Amino acid sequence: MKSSRLGFALSAILCSFLLFTSCEEDSPTIPISAGSSVTVTNTFESIAFTNGVEQAIEDLFQVPAGSLAATANVGDAVEFSAYLLGLYDIDISGNSISFEVVAQAGDSTYGSLFRTLEAGTTDRYYLTFDKSQNVSGSSSNNASVGLRLDSDNVLVVEIGEGFDFNPGSSFEITLN
Repeated sequence: MKSSRLGFALSAILCSFLLFTSCEEDSPTIPISAGSSVTVTNTFESIAFTNGVEQAIEDLFQVPAGSLAATANVGDAVEFSAYLLGLYDIDISGNSISFEVVAQAGDSTYGSLFRTLEAGTTDRYYLTFDKSQNVSGSSSNNASVGLRLDSDNVLVVEIGEGFDFNPGSSFEITLN
């Protein structure tokens, strides 16, 4: 009887060891959860336009506060098509965030603003998720673009000096 108990105990320990060891080989955590709700808002800071003070984009366009915010669920399609009065397509996937300038040359809102962004200019996009995400860091394919992690559910895309702010310009931030 004692040997069967000992055999059972050893079997249980071995099974537990194998079970927990196999958990270590699970696939890596995806930084952004599919189906999460995300709201994008924008601020702009520039020595030339805002005296170096970060301002909500609604203040610059003289429209009601929050009226240019948008909300979508993370999925396979572009989450924010022609966001900010036709300026950017913003696509968020489990592992990346990408922006593309979709406004055209001569656009009535942005046409006169296209340029290479100068020193002292930062265009920020706050991505606020309805729940915590698993983003621990990032890399960008554009040296003028970075990602700031304000919290587990707030990511801030920062576009700054040297960015080619012109039709068709794009960048991607890879998340980890």
